[in-house]
Amino acid sequence: MSFEEYKAALGTSASRRALLFRDGRPFHVLLSQQFSRDDLIHLTDTATSIRRLDRHRDGRDFLRGLLRGIRVMNLFAQPSTRTAESFIAAADKLGATTRLVADIRTSSFSKGETVEDSVRTLSSFFDTIVTRHPEDDFAVRAAWGLQRSSRPIPVVSAGSGKSQHVTQSLLDIYTLRYSLEQRGGIDGRTVLLVGDILRNRAARSLAYLLTKFDVARVDFVSAKNYLPEGGLVQYIEKHGIKVGVDDNLESYLKRRGGEVDAIYMTRLQQEWDKGDGQPTAKGGELGTEDAFVLKSEFRSLIREDCVLMHPLPRVNELPESWEDHPGFVVWRQVRNGMWMRAALFAAIHGADQEIRARAVRLGLV
Repeated sequence: MSFEEYKAALGTSASRRALLFRDGRPFHVLLSQQFSRDDLIHLTDTATSIRRLDRHRDGRDFLRGLLRGIRVMNLFAQPSTRTAESFIAAADKLGATTRLVADIRTSSFSKGETVEDSVRTLSSFFDTIVTRHPEDDFAVRAAWGLQRSSRPIPVVSAGSGKSQHVTQSLLDIYTLRYSLEQRGGIDGRTVLLVGDILRNRAARSLAYLLTKFDVARVDFVSAKNYLPEGGLVQYIEKHGIKVGVDDNLESYLKRRGGEVDAIYMTRLQQEWDKGDGQPTAKGGELGTEDAFVLKSEFRSLIREDCVLMHPLPRVNELPESWEDHPGFVVWRQVRNGMWMRAALFAAIHGADQEIRARAVRLGLV
């Protein structure tokens, strides 16, 4: 199968499942669309089991024996200390060892080596590769290359260009389930995504995952240049979910703020203005324009139980004054990233059922 055929096959649900799962478990993690509702519930429940087991010494010792001997390579061609450390901490919780390459100028990529040759080489030393890269298709190409090798190992995308950030969306769904648990969960909710939707891979990945639930409505508020592409809107609508698009946050909240159950704020992705996905040069003015900042005075326009989220880093779009709001869960979101990525490693390497069984025996779930 050529790369073009492989990539095209990922566009249909049946072939996508066949290519990215093995024995019902995720193998490669490349797209939010690859997960079903049952997959998401299983992963989030596994994350909860890990979180609760980790509170106790015996539980921690049990967890750290599960993936002993598994080696994880974190290949990060884009800077993100938070995401890299989250993956490292997640692997550590289960006893796996990790290696981080955060500057590909020190690798053979700088010598012109192909993606396929590089990941085949790494597969000789590691059991899983986590990739973060400014190219949209990097993780897909890595997975395709390994599928054709004698030692295919899992590839987990930690962010591919402006395309998707799958594991961020997984932890976001976990945070939403956790935060809305006492109110009946995600089904029937209205979720608002604000900011640079066109280029924010985390926001778009979350929008794809929301279609796995019976969400009532997904709304976007963004500058006209950064509105979601038509394909994403059509995908959401195809799943029977209402979609709204607006270009002013204040006017939107005055009309619909009281109906919103969760707000997902994002920053303006100015690193893409240079075209290479690297940070804006020092001295450049960072920040979102006024119309897309969740100002403190908007507090009266939303409910006290409205969940407030942000994938980080934030600049000015979600001021610190919101941190005492009852629905502010950003720091919980960060920690949930470790639990959810640990659950993903467990599922990939076949330790998830054992984790959940132990949690049940100990009465932790």
